[in-house]
Amino acid sequence: MNEGLICRLSNADAIACREHEVRAVMRDELDALADEVTYDQLGSVMFKSAGTEDNPVRVLVCGHMDEAGFMVRYISDIGMVHVIGVGNPRKNSVDSQLVRITTRSGAKVRGALFAKRDADGAPTDLYIDFGCETAEEVYALGIQVGDWGVFDATCAPQPDTDILLGKAFDDRAGVYVVIEAMRRLAATGHPAELWFAGSSSEEVGCRGAQTATAHLDADIVIPVDIANAPEFTRTWENQRKLGHGPMVVHYDRMHVPNERLLHHVVDTAEAAGVPFQRDMFKGGGTDAGTAHLVGDGKLACVIGVPVRYCHGSWSVMRGGDLDAAVDLVCALATSFDRATYERLRSFD
Repeated sequence: MNEGLICRLSNADAIACREHEVRAVMRDELDALADEVTYDQLGSVMFKSAGTEDNPVRVLVCGHMDEAGFMVRYISDIGMVHVIGVGNPRKNSVDSQLVRITTRSGAKVRGALFAKRDADGAPTDLYIDFGCETAEEVYALGIQVGDWGVFDATCAPQPDTDILLGKAFDDRAGVYVVIEAMRRLAATGHPAELWFAGSSSEEVGCRGAQTATAHLDADIVIPVDIANAPEFTRTWENQRKLGHGPMVVHYDRMHVPNERLLHHVVDTAEAAGVPFQRDMFKGGGTDAGTAHLVGDGKLACVIGVPVRYCHGSWSVMRGGDLDAAVDLVCALATSFDRATYERLRSFD
């Protein structure tokens, strides 16, 4: 595990369409390795690793850059800053939590987040206390309506383990896998034309992977995301266990993968000796849900990293699962050639 990279990604701040800090990390890590760098019109960034075939299949591997966070809705006369959630922050993480607001100038201002709740305990109004007594004091800090923020957490590994604690593992885990996979594959020959991307705005409707797929006219899309692992269930009912490898996602409400592609992913993982879990989502969705609908349809399959307490002020993850996800993505990316693609997409 590259501890420095995952901590750097986790500590960067980015909500939907405010992803410049994560883009900067990706460009710093991958610019020198890329044959080309391009953007879609939402801000998704894509790095090319050229294929060796004359007519290569175009494969997009993506992790979304945005995280669950907040946006300033209004500032009261008594100096309280009321915010809305962007990307569905975890409901039990909105009381007595430190957050940081990024101002238009780029300054970071720390405050304490609280919530008013209804009779059933559901949060109805989120507000941040910066210690101010008037709206003018808030403005003096540089805070304005429309500014955005995230939980104020600093990623760190548990000593002498591969256990990580931090914010925004959804989906900096995926961005980490994208970076590490490209780093490994850039120096090797592979038949397919590979594009490694950070997609924009997944948490508000899985938007960036759709526009990135259209921008590239990708043939195959492999989103790398996370799934929230139940903390108390460690039986056969939990296919998102930490330390058991990434998930191959068989179903969610937005996407059911092509059967032949799904079997190819499973067979590739088994042949490469990569531990994996077979997962299904009762609800939710990922970038595959929109990307696979581009044009007349794209082959897509999601690789997931198990995480506990996603969208919360703190999450828990294992470095071994990250490493296994990188292994699986690399094995998959090098398995696609034109003949394989034609076989997978055939309905005959």
